[in-house]
Amino acid sequence: MSQWINKDLFSKFTEEKKNEKDNTTNTFRADMVWKNPERGTAERAKVYEGRFLPDPKGNFYKKFHYHMFQVGDKWQFFLCPKSFNFDEYCDLCAVTSKLYMGDSSDKKVAYQYKRKDKFICNWYIVDDPRDAENDDKVAGSVRLYEFPGKVEQKLREQITDSKNGLGPAIFDPGPEGFNFIIKVGATKKDARGNVWPDYSLSDFSRRAAALGTDDEIKKIMSSTYDIDKYLQEREADEENIINILKQLSLFDLVKNERKRAIAFKDQMANDDIPKFDKKAEEKVVEEKEEVPFDTGGEEKLSDDDLLAQLDQL
Repeated sequence: MSQWINKDLFSKFTEEKKNEKDNTTNTFRADMVWKNPERGTAERAKVYEGRFLPDPKGNFYKKFHYHMFQVGDKWQFFLCPKSFNFDEYCDLCAVTSKLYMGDSSDKKVAYQYKRKDKFICNWYIVDDPRDAENDDKVAGSVRLYEFPGKVEQKLREQITDSKNGLGPAIFDPGPEGFNFIIKVGATKKDARGNVWPDYSLSDFSRRAAALGTDDEIKKIMSSTYDIDKYLQEREADEENIINILKQLSLFDLVKNERKRAIAFKDQMANDDIPKFDKKAEEKVVEEKEEVPFDTGGEEKLSDDDLLAQLDQL
């Protein structure tokens, strides 16, 4: 080794690089995700059609939690750690809880940072009306679809209704499978003048149909995405969250709680420490954090609207 290089320091630096998280391995791409469907009007819904598909591991769809809020002119999206384990500590959930314990102005701020829910599934796009205006066509391809609870309710009805439900056919790409018709209308203006997406007319097709020949279906299925991997790659950078909370002058609210949570997690890693009952703990956390927010007349955006704005960044 050259006399200009300190061998011991270089060896130490090499080990640091080996242990350092390699950001280049993150394969998240925006084009993996289907652009959030745009809403129509109360009189005329916008219609999209596709087929829900299982991922390469056989997962059908999963629920995830996230936080999304505006800092300056930019929207920030953070996947909540509770997406993987509801016992996990989350800085933003802790901030929300702390703020809610304050006065009415704190509660308004808490609403901005509260945890939200979405679902994710592989989605074969049969028809997207936006293709008519775009050069980059998406029909005939597979994307990940992050859908709201109103859509998930439609799936759950078919899955849980053992008598009349379609069951696994809603994920079948073959001749026994059924497409899902997304109809996004709009509610009438409420007392505050807000209009929200309306998915109530969305439903599964009345007729089963294959997505193609056996060879074509094999090609389609080979292009599905691993849901777990996708979510893992969207894990939030803790340092980034801390920096943003400091920027918003919110970090001091949870600084001590964060230290305790880290210490507790280290203790729980010891097999001699008894584990808490997950369901009981989840119930306590839900009761603590899922609280009504008084927006004090403040205008709200729906999750779909927030994601639509994020798509445009």
